[in-house]
Amino acid sequence: MSSKKGGAKAAPSGKRQTSVPGARPGAPRAVAGKPGAHRQPPGQRETGPQAEAPAGPAAEDGAATIIQCAFRQLLARRALARRRQEHRNYLQRVERLEREAFVALVRREQEAARRRREAEEAAERRRQEDRQRGARLREAAFAGDLGEIKAVLREVDELLTREGVGHDEAGLALRRRGRVALVESEDRGGNPPLSEAAAGGQTLAIRLLAEQGASPNSKGAYGRTPLYRAAFGGHLEAVEALLELGADPRVYAEDGSTPEQVASLDAVVSVLRSWDLGLTEAMLQSMEAERQRRAREAERQEEAQAKRCGPGAGVATAARGGSERAVPSPSSLKSRVQQLAKEGRRRHRELQQAHCELNTRRITEHDKCEGRRLGRTELTLQAIKDAEAQVARLRLEARRAEETLALARLELREQTQEGEEEEEEEEEAAAAPGLKCQVTELHDVLMKDVGDRIRADGRLPLVIDPLAQAATFLRYQDTSYVDAVNPDHLRPERIRLALLGALRYGKPLVFDLCDVDLFPAVRQQLEAVQPGLAQELLGRGLLERERYLSLVRPADGPEYGPAGFQEARLRHFRLLFVTRAQRPSEEQLRVLLPVPVQLPRGGL
Repeated sequence: MSSKKGGAKAAPSGKRQTSVPGARPGAPRAVAGKPGAHRQPPGQRETGPQAEAPAGPAAEDGAATIIQCAFRQLLARRALARRRQEHRNYLQRVERLEREAFVALVRREQEAARRRREAEEAAERRRQEDRQRGARLREAAFAGDLGEIKAVLREVDELLTREGVGHDEAGLALRRRGRVALVESEDRGGNPPLSEAAAGGQTLAIRLLAEQGASPNSKGAYGRTPLYRAAFGGHLEAVEALLELGADPRVYAEDGSTPEQVASLDAVVSVLRSWDLGLTEAMLQSMEAERQRRAREAERQEEAQAKRCGPGAGVATAARGGSERAVPSPSSLKSRVQQLAKEGRRRHRELQQAHCELNTRRITEHDKCEGRRLGRTELTLQAIKDAEAQVARLRLEARRAEETLALARLELREQTQEGEEEEEEEEEAAAAPGLKCQVTELHDVLMKDVGDRIRADGRLPLVIDPLAQAATFLRYQDTSYVDAVNPDHLRPERIRLALLGALRYGKPLVFDLCDVDLFPAVRQQLEAVQPGLAQELLGRGLLERERYLSLVRPADGPEYGPAGFQEARLRHFRLLFVTRAQRPSEEQLRVLLPVPVQLPRGGL
């Protein structure tokens, strides 16, 4: 046994004895957590260099904390699983609803397509029946079969009766228009029944057809009138009957020949030469007055029917108690448009022939008289003046026919759109109203503003065409075209010159926004051209008091002076916006007038 001098007992092997500074050797040490360990008396501060650490939580508290954490994690996992399941259920429900909505949409479109197909098939059957009746009428007219002519006319009246057309004033007007459309129907060569009756020399058939509204001066193949064909065939009685009904012997064919020149009998030539043209002029004026009276009467009846039935009425006729309460059906409007289109073509042919008469005959005759010194220049000058007056009158009639046709097309388009909205319940169309049209109608809607729809709205048109057909149409028109996607086109100087050119030459200025919302950029570039220019254009104030002259710069040249801008051309200036975006921004729909372009009935 070994011990150190004055030291404590040796420590056990493997452990190192540590001494606490300030403690007496041999003093007992406090052991933490053991009974009998040295503790600091209450209320007495520890004065040693190391303070004893506070006591930790009890074992029960630690176990409770662990249990609470585990329970909360379990609740969180359950809540997460529940939310994930709810999200999956939501996605499944949305998918099911989308599938059901798509199926419903497809069925609705199929039903609408079926109704359109049935309507088109019914209209095609009606046109086929009309063509067959017209062929029967022309054959009967050529053969002089009055019984067959009357039978065909009765079929038309019976058909209108089955459709609900009454016998009151409006019904009689509809029946009269139906008979006129039948007796003026043409074959492939353009010959109406009256012309066939004249070619066959059937005097009674001529008078019967004229009583039903057939025109004695209608032109058929090669511009030949019924009087021309009757004179060519040598039918003296037919010629006399036509002259008494108002046939004009001065009307010539496309080759410039008159009925007198092609008459095959001397008796016919004598009748044509001795006929009093004053009677013809009186009858022509009477027929024109009667035609205008019937046109005004038809317009008044349509207006009265529209007021009585209210807007959106799409039923053709409804005969109750013998009274007719209806507005024109789409089929009757289509028939009217076809008749007006045929009338417009006839007016243009007459205008072309009048030009030919003036330039190739009257002026040439005058030049020959002057060259040969025949002394008849007064007569030839008077003939030239008469021909010029005839050209002016026919030009005015052709222009009026174009305006009437455009208004009829507008009415048909609006009624067709109303019917589609009622049948298909187009919520999107109701949410975004505008002027719907087809590509073939853009000229009437944008350039002519038929019906003054754009002027009445006050906003500039925004053509909405996802297929870019309108952009192609406007690009190849006489327009100042600005491609908003091209940075070079949006330079302020280029926009200024394009705007001045459109104003000076009276043509539209088109901003093509493509499928991007570039409307704010266009407004910004317009403001860069001149402060306040965008608002003046959108508010149509640029043309007031020659404000457009503020855009002219000294370097532009004298052609851009005040004398270079004519009032007649300024009236034709238009500002158009075109977009391919199917859903334009709210700003565009608020500031501009939407003009959605629709596909034609048969697709592309």
